[in-house]
Amino acid sequence: MMLNPIFESSARRRMRTVKTPVIVTAYAAVLLIFSLCQLTRFFGQGIAVWQARISTEWYIWLTALQFLLILLVAPALSAGSIAGERERQTFDLLLVTGVGTRRIVLGKMMENFAFLALLILCGAPVMALAYVTGGVPVTDIAVTLAYLLVIALAALSVGMVMSVCMRRSLTAIIAAYLMIFIIGAGTWGLAKHGPFAARYTIETFERLAGGWDALVTMPVTIFLNPAVALVMLLASQTGILHNTMQNTMRLSDIYTAANIAGFGRVAWVSLAAILAAALLLIALSIAVLHAQTGAARGGGRYKG
Repeated sequence: MMLNPIFESSARRRMRTVKTPVIVTAYAAVLLIFSLCQLTRFFGQGIAVWQARISTEWYIWLTALQFLLILLVAPALSAGSIAGERERQTFDLLLVTGVGTRRIVLGKMMENFAFLALLILCGAPVMALAYVTGGVPVTDIAVTLAYLLVIALAALSVGMVMSVCMRRSLTAIIAAYLMIFIIGAGTWGLAKHGPFAARYTIETFERLAGGWDALVTMPVTIFLNPAVALVMLLASQTGILHNTMQNTMRLSDIYTAANIAGFGRVAWVSLAAILAAALLLIALSIAVLHAQTGAARGGGRYKG
């Protein structure tokens, strides 16, 4: 099977640089050092039942740490993909190869996603310590890794849109981080106060029968908030984080509806919504880049 030539070329170039093993080693080291600091009380002794709570809390913090690292790394990776080619004056060379805008965008996305997937999978052995210490089963760890992969794809898709629309890497990176913040704050704000916000009353909760009946009453925008989706997922796995949703995130009404619907069901719907949004943003990047290059061909040489 023939690989995407852009993916093959970019991946080979990335893996041959010294920076790649340094980043992978640093990422794994951060996770391992954080884990060792949290799990030192398990050393040299058996694992008591009450210590499972400690292991569970460590698992939550480790997942949150990886979530933040992904949000820090992913936008910068993809935001420089197309904008960087324009800055280096190499974008015209990509166009004359005849690979097409679709394969250019998909190749860049695949290469960046493969690198992030490598980082996430390098953290899998560290997360497996939660199983060894009795905190979380292996299936939940696998689901969490899948969630992190989807978040990585979504963050990369935001950066790719900015990379296509901007002509400078720095501008695209700043715009990507700003857009990530707007998505997080905006979806939370609209779920609380916007036109999509659900208005719950005591009578509303009494009428909810559970399952999908409660799920459809939740604000649509809350399913696109990756932080809320992460909390819902961890709440369904660990049975804790309830105070975080009610007080810290100020989602008491939504928390009640999610509790009735089932946190796991809400998390899976959020995961599907975020994945669909990521695919739409990738399609938008392809369409915008195609329009830019098509207009340039109609009026002469492309001005990268």
